[in-house]
Amino acid sequence: MKYIFTILSILFLPILSLKQIKPKFCIDCKYFITDNNTNKFGKCSLSPIRENNNYWLVNGIYYYEEYQYCSIVRSKEDKCGSEGKMYKKKYIKKDI
Repeated sequence: MKYIFTILSILFLPILSLKQIKPKFCIDCKYFITDNNTNKFGKCSLSPIRENNNYWLVNGIYYYEEYQYCSIVRSKEDKCGSEGKMYKKKYIKKDI
């Protein structure tokens, strides 16, 4: 009887210890840019829209004013993709 309990506990222990995996939401990412507090059309600061003539003539550095929507970035597998490859958790400072 003792052996049966040991075998069953070894078999079912990994199943009981599994944590529920939370999805990676863009709203919880540190690269998320809100749109007037509605977050319906949020943008990703890692995916700027690059135009060829959008650079300073003084130093040749590109500057970006517009970013792609999070829904577009998450739908493309070469960017963030459905699993959130570029996701970084946003840290919120808590006042104690």
